[in-house]
Amino acid sequence: MSGPADPAARAAEARAERRALRNGALACLAVAFGVYVINSASIMTVMERAGSARPAIYPWVLEGTAMLALFAAFPAVILFARRFPLEPGRWRRSLAAHLAGLALYAGIQISLMLALRYALWPLVFGQPYVYGDEPVDIAVYEARKQAGIYVGFQAIFWAARHIEQLRLEAHAARREARREQRIALKCGGRSYHLAAADFLSARAAGNYVEARFGAREHLARITLGELETLLKEAGIDAVRCHRSFLVNRARIAEIVPTGEGDVTVRLDEGSEVPGSRRYRAELEGQAGPRV
Repeated sequence: MSGPADPAARAAEARAERRALRNGALACLAVAFGVYVINSASIMTVMERAGSARPAIYPWVLEGTAMLALFAAFPAVILFARRFPLEPGRWRRSLAAHLAGLALYAGIQISLMLALRYALWPLVFGQPYVYGDEPVDIAVYEARKQAGIYVGFQAIFWAARHIEQLRLEAHAARREARREQRIALKCGGRSYHLAAADFLSARAAGNYVEARFGAREHLARITLGELETLLKEAGIDAVRCHRSFLVNRARIAEIVPTGEGDVTVRLDEGSEVPGSRRYRAELEGQAGPRV
């Protein structure tokens, strides 16, 4: 996340960072526990089909040692997620650091897992634990598996941060709309801060909105509902005239019926927007003259 100059914004961002780390950690551990249950149940099914003489507890202990070792190594994942976030402009530095993080995490997880198995097998199963491969093969196999887990965990932390960043941006946009009567729109790589009073109409276009402010039209990454909320925060009486269209009620010049309950909404600068009968009652509530 970026570092804003405003102390209140910095405090909000620090709280968002803590939430991202907390939610990311909880999501990682929930996924790990789910994998533990699935893997243990799958091994039990294989044992039953093969008529294995191993006790039913075997797969749960086998996978349980891996989970205990994962929990012990997990602080290393959190440490590197916090210190080296995967952000634009910092990829090279972060990726280099995460190679060290992966080595630390995998080293702790693999070493502790094997230590637990070598210690527990004689006590629980009355026989020594035998991996069945050469030490190099064990290291390569386990390191490859733990690399996938580490990358997955870091992806979860990235997603948690991204969600918090979107929330911060939405909150800042609402605050700007409410305090300054300006609407913040992201259009491609640019950010526009437009006078709310200039809003005329908007049309949904997939994950974007084509919004008209004054003489210009902006293709913005925002939903129609989010834009409507920002406009109302800024004191603009934005109203739906169609499932995919939003207009400034104050700029409506007339509403013209087109048949079967639908209408055409004409704005005071001459443009027209379609209106559907579903929204007609709300649209005409305080609108201008109807023809």
